[in-house]
Amino acid sequence: MPHLDQQVSKIYYLSPCKVHLFGIQDEAVRKQINYVLNENEIIGKGPNGTLSLIFDGIKKLNRGEKHLKITCDNAGGQNKNNVTIWFYLYLVICGYYESIELNFMIPGHTKFKCDGSFGLIKKLYRKTRVDCLDHVVEVIKKSSPAGLNKAQCYEGGKGFQYLDIKSILGIYFKKLPSIQRYQHFLFEASNLGTVKVQEIANGSFAEFNLLKTKKADIFEEIEALFILMLTPPPLDYKRQEYLYQNIRPFVKDEYKDTICPKPI
Repeated sequence: MPHLDQQVSKIYYLSPCKVHLFGIQDEAVRKQINYVLNENEIIGKGPNGTLSLIFDGIKKLNRGEKHLKITCDNAGGQNKNNVTIWFYLYLVICGYYESIELNFMIPGHTKFKCDGSFGLIKKLYRKTRVDCLDHVVEVIKKSSPAGLNKAQCYEGGKGFQYLDIKSILGIYFKKLPSIQRYQHFLFEASNLGTVKVQEIANGSFAEFNLLKTKKADIFEEIEALFILMLTPPPLDYKRQEYLYQNIRPFVKDEYKDTICPKPI
């Protein structure tokens, strides 16, 4: 932001305010939640931010289903990592689901349903003047005539919360060896704390118990966990100053103090 829908101006050579989209689509009902995050509402790349959004999306989309199938890309920092494995073990232990099937697309095949919905958003975005986050939300809502795309903002923590999932679950679970070798993961309530893995679809399963301890009450302890909330750090002063001096002149007057306020 801002985005000009007409002739490209000098802003083309600058770095305007960035807006991040994270999509979670429920293929059963053809609905996608698009998390709309201003650049000062990000807690950085890594599993905590991604899993916090997934956790919120699951709770918003779930209608009592007990079997979950998830497909995502192979991004190691955000998706394919040990904290993600611990998180789905945690969901099954806490009774959110009886089984979870997690599938990663093989390298080279990185486009799937969420990207189709992003395409609809980009198509309208290119033809729309955008000056603030509310305009981005409107683009998302209008991008799909059938109502596929929904928008969810952070709203200072009122829309959803970031959680320190990595720190707390790292106390109870250990790492899965050679995680990058595997493409398919299965978590079942009949075998708590254990993940079944496959290198290829319909291949043989290998099992790994990832619990660090064999205490009798370990599952009750995990169920009772309190996960700390995280707050996004403010933009550093240099970035605030850059937006104020270089980007503010391109923003309509009524949105200047919202998008590019005076640095503090």
